[in-house]
Amino acid sequence: MAEELDVAPDRITFAHPHDLLTALIIDAYDASATAMEEADLAARERQAGPGGRLLAAARGLRQWSITNPVEFALIYGSPVDGYDAPPETVPPAARTPAVLAGIVRAALEEGALEPPRRPVPGPPLIRQEAVEVFGGLPPEPYSDLLERGIVLWSNLIGLLVFEVFSRTHDSVRDQGAFFDYAIAVTAEHIGLTVPAGDTD
Repeated sequence: MAEELDVAPDRITFAHPHDLLTALIIDAYDASATAMEEADLAARERQAGPGGRLLAAARGLRQWSITNPVEFALIYGSPVDGYDAPPETVPPAARTPAVLAGIVRAALEEGALEPPRRPVPGPPLIRQEAVEVFGGLPPEPYSDLLERGIVLWSNLIGLLVFEVFSRTHDSVRDQGAFFDYAIAVTAEHIGLTVPAGDTD
């Protein structure tokens, strides 16, 4: 007689390994975005300006990434061969840039941005989906703010990739201080000042 398997009634099963992968990716995106959102909320509650909010949110994502390197690698590492992420991964993935967009939009509304010194030449370089996430095209002289915001987003993820995958450990003495400095430098490119010595 074949042995029966004792399966817990609340155990989740997946019809295909890709279904499991999708669930893990969604969980990772949601958890990382929640870390950013909670850090931003805490910054707002202590009356931090947009620069302080940006640093806090970035630190929140950094802390999650360092604590959860496997999950970080799943969503920001090498693509899984043969796997195409389904549409249900898009809303969780969009939460991270949405946090950044909210902070940048608040900076624009509060007059906390410096006009760009090097506007993007020619027509806009961003897709309509990015415009919708931001809530519309910014007015002049900030018409290229969305392009700059995407640079900010990609720089943030790039910083974390370098740290989590140990690309800067042989060249950077203080990873946390370097991260804060890099966020401040990157923020300058969208016209936002991150206060020196801002703490969580």
